[in-house]
Amino acid sequence: MPSEQAIFDNIFQYTADDIVKYIRAGITTYERLCDPNNTYGNFSVDVRRQVKYILENSDEPDWVKACEIHTVESYQTYLDDHPDGIHRDEARLHKQQLFDKQAEVAREEELKKANAEAEQAWTQVNRASKEELQQFVNAYPDSLHVNEAKDLIRDLDLGSFLGVGIEALKKRIKDIETDKRVMQKEITIVNLILDEVGKRHITKDDFLEALKQDHNIVNSGVIRSLFDKNFIALDDFASIGIDKAFIEAMLKHDMPQQFQVPIPISSINRESTEIYFWGIPSSGKSCALGAILSVADNGRVAASMFKDSTCQGYGYMIRLATLFKDDGKVGVLPEGTSIYSTYEMGFNLHSHDNYVHPITCIDLAGELVRCMFKYDAHEDLTQEEAAALQTLTDVMVNNRSGNRKLHFFVIEYGADDRMYEGLAQRQYLDAALQYIGRTNIFQRDTDGIYLLISKVDKAKLHGAELQQELRRYVNERYLGFYNGVKTICQQNQINGGEVGILPFSLGEVCFQDYCRFNASAAEQVVKLILERTGGERQGCLYNILKIFKK
Repeated sequence: MPSEQAIFDNIFQYTADDIVKYIRAGITTYERLCDPNNTYGNFSVDVRRQVKYILENSDEPDWVKACEIHTVESYQTYLDDHPDGIHRDEARLHKQQLFDKQAEVAREEELKKANAEAEQAWTQVNRASKEELQQFVNAYPDSLHVNEAKDLIRDLDLGSFLGVGIEALKKRIKDIETDKRVMQKEITIVNLILDEVGKRHITKDDFLEALKQDHNIVNSGVIRSLFDKNFIALDDFASIGIDKAFIEAMLKHDMPQQFQVPIPISSINRESTEIYFWGIPSSGKSCALGAILSVADNGRVAASMFKDSTCQGYGYMIRLATLFKDDGKVGVLPEGTSIYSTYEMGFNLHSHDNYVHPITCIDLAGELVRCMFKYDAHEDLTQEEAAALQTLTDVMVNNRSGNRKLHFFVIEYGADDRMYEGLAQRQYLDAALQYIGRTNIFQRDTDGIYLLISKVDKAKLHGAELQQELRRYVNERYLGFYNGVKTICQQNQINGGEVGILPFSLGEVCFQDYCRFNASAAEQVVKLILERTGGERQGCLYNILKIFKK
């Protein structure tokens, strides 16, 4: 723009609009232009009138023009031209609103650009590296992945105390399986596995390798869900050596046998040898008993088996035994029985040398060992726990029969780190021994006490090497319990003061629910039962047997 003096000197060349523009720009004023000493009389009367009119009457047209353009600049022009205009407040408001909107758009564009950079950076971050995660948080504090990164950092911090990786995952799976507070165990385990892979704490290959080493780290329901979610493919099963027959059972949704809760018993009234099976939930106790019953009934070790249909657990005995068939086919293992239920199963075994062995097997409630602990620890028992403990007390103390007795404690091999309400299998067995000793359950009518170590196929040993491993295992993990039982045997002259350690396996088990049954271990137990139970010549019990056959 020209200087004021240049305007004075050339006033005759400018239009009224030009002069108004210069006045509004603050270069000069109307009054100074009207002074003849400045413009030398060249500011004509006609132009002077036009300028004055525009200055006095342009507020409204300029406002309309500013609103039509509707930009920060148009409202600023109005304010510059009419600092005291009637629309100055509205102009300032519109200008600020437009300015704020422009700033917001700029911020959004900047954020969009930053998010794009963050997204690219996030794909490169190692989720298992606390250092890389923290660098990402520092570099991209506004990223949508910041909270996820912070959660992963927290998990890694926890992992430094609790452990991460496949071994930690396996332990957490075991904890979920035994936690009574978790209602939907399979869903919880599936989500845990997928979450650990998503966080890169483990890889899919880590999980498959663990499944290769132990086909039973999760059950068939979990495997089926992982398959349905495309986490595991059919080719993966073949690559880790899982037999096609187990895959077919899983894909067909073969379901385990379920059992009804029995009527409680208060005494054993059959004249027979009573054989008690003890074990915490998931120890394999019921499956071991089913395998033993199946072998007792197949005619190879014993000639025949006559079942007592009047006993409380008759249906349970039949259903349990029929699940185990030594035919090379894959069968479905039974669903876990009620942990508060005790089953009584009476039968007579006929040996091949024509002796009859009256036997009553008692599958004790799996919760008993924990009930014993809670009782002695003065912890509150639920109604179901109290009832389970009362059944044991009635049968073994209050209404104890005069029958001879054998006891098998089923202990799961390799389950030492599995926790049940905060305590391991060993602590509950030790506590149960205190209760048993105090109530004098093992008396001189007991002929033998055995530790039946289940799931020994995990040891991958056989024969003398397996026996040596089980001896080492008991000495290392359950020596206190073993010595306590041995002391009871010595004090009560049970089995020459010795405690038997017996290996037990169902055969090839996969996904916890499917089994290709191998009867060899169960056959050894049935042979032991025939050896340790009193038999009578068939003629002596002929009339009784006729009743059993009906």
